[in-house]
Amino acid sequence: MPTPYSSETEINLDVQRLLTKYDCPYKLHEVRAAFMGAIASLFVVDPVFELNALWDDAFPELDSEEALSEVQDVFLNQLWHALQAHTDQDDPFTLTPLENPASLTELMSQARIRGEELDAFMDGFFQDQEGFDLDPDAAESVSALEELIEMYAEIMNMDPAAPSTPLDLSSLSENMTKMNEMAESELNNIILICA
Repeated sequence: MPTPYSSETEINLDVQRLLTKYDCPYKLHEVRAAFMGAIASLFVVDPVFELNALWDDAFPELDSEEALSEVQDVFLNQLWHALQAHTDQDDPFTLTPLENPASLTELMSQARIRGEELDAFMDGFFQDQEGFDLDPDAAESVSALEELIEMYAEIMNMDPAAPSTPLDLSSLSENMTKMNEMAESELNNIILICA
């Protein structure tokens, strides 16, 4: 029986619980972004296929019809439906909120999360397809996201033992905040144009 949720935060908690329970190789932030990319995709997308893909097409064996119903309800009825609401410009998609990093290691970890989110969105959006035409504005946003993925990778690959001052960390943190804002803006531009 479907569970009523009062917020996307509650849905996310249930999604996280099921990802952990069934040993999903993907994290919540990747799942949200992959589903959002699939929703925005120019291709016909089957949500059930997207759900199965989270376990690399080796969907876990569930011990009852109730367990299967729960997974389908949480991922397809609740999460997918909640994410579809972000195709409205008045309800933009948001990336995972991140705290102000207290160290370079923490900043690098946050860059990894952002890179994973953007990669997952792109995977969902492109659906393993190549060589198709995009609206010029959407294509520009895709290029911007590809550049941001590279920039997040550069931060991820920094040497955490390299000497740095609090000012260095503050400057890097400010830059990443700008990158995060740009990432959300470009994602939502793609969603609004293509979904």
